[in-house]
Amino acid sequence: MTSSSTIRAHIDVQDFYYIVKIGIGTFKSKPPYKEYYLEMDTGSGLVWIQCDGCTKCFKQTPKPFPKGNSSSFHPILDENKPLFYVCEYQDGDSTHGMQARETFYLGSKTGGLAKMENIQFGCGLYNVMKYGAYKNNKIAGIMGLGWDDISFVKQLGPKAKGKFSYCLPVLSSGKTSSTYLRFGDDIVHNKNSKSTPLYRRNKKSPYYVELQGISINKTRLNISPEVFAFKNDDRSGCMIDSGSPYSRIITPAFDKLKLELEKYFSRFKGLKKINGNLGLELCYQRSKPEGFNNLPDITFHLQGSQADFVLKAEAAFEVVGRFLPIRLREYFCLAMIRENEVSIIGAHQQTNHRIIHDTKNKQLVFYPEDCSKNP
Repeated sequence: MTSSSTIRAHIDVQDFYYIVKIGIGTFKSKPPYKEYYLEMDTGSGLVWIQCDGCTKCFKQTPKPFPKGNSSSFHPILDENKPLFYVCEYQDGDSTHGMQARETFYLGSKTGGLAKMENIQFGCGLYNVMKYGAYKNNKIAGIMGLGWDDISFVKQLGPKAKGKFSYCLPVLSSGKTSSTYLRFGDDIVHNKNSKSTPLYRRNKKSPYYVELQGISINKTRLNISPEVFAFKNDDRSGCMIDSGSPYSRIITPAFDKLKLELEKYFSRFKGLKKINGNLGLELCYQRSKPEGFNNLPDITFHLQGSQADFVLKAEAAFEVVGRFLPIRLREYFCLAMIRENEVSIIGAHQQTNHRIIHDTKNKQLVFYPEDCSKNP
């Protein structure tokens, strides 16, 4: 085992989700744990995995976690009765099950293993998750990284120093990822980094930032900061959430963004507005394939003097190649969705940035980085 001050988990991708690999349990086998992939979710706190004996199970490879065979599995009891949990997500997915403690294994900077005992997690027994619909789904649960005391980063305690960081590769790049979810001393700060305050609201899990405006290239749109402001409820303001594939922009701001992009693209020849099949609202077909060329940057202006979060074209748009019998057709879409309540900076928009959540100092630190280059 290694000094666990450099704990890290390998980040991989399944469909639109970023996932991390963990080891869990103690078995009479080599290695002595079972390996699973969990979705990396900064918008929730609970760490959980689908367990065998589930009465409502989603499809996954490998089989659900065989809790009964692990010598380090301990249900959490209250007056000798197991404690249960219920967790529901914003997209309608949910998990119910038993609270327990178990030994987790992650990688480390030196290539060894970091062993963490008595991690509190949920053993999912009644699980309704969209992953099950994907062919060969390998996601077995969720690693919650939110504000809560039960989140993975909080449970690591002094080893993580309240900090975690990641660099999400662009999904469509086709390259396999060799990037890591890092904790504590494993995180490198860059002299060009920017920062904005992180907020917690009503003792809930998600991380909030203050979004104040949006620009296309260098032109700021006429959107009042009030549109994004926190109101006295959970369903306002702006979250930053690795578990949401696309950003969600509150409708008045989305309408302005869409209108200005339509004006921007009206200057180009060979573009035709279409309905794409990604569930995205603003899509154009091109007469010849150009990838991300001639697509503008979009900037989210966050609170702070130097806190512009600049989305290069590959983070702002989705480009889809279309093979027709005659010739290659390509279309692109704004990779954002309108939303009636709370805005969310999603995973697609966070790609090719080093993102550091510093929960002790309540800061989000970020800077551009090529996430395909083993960061």
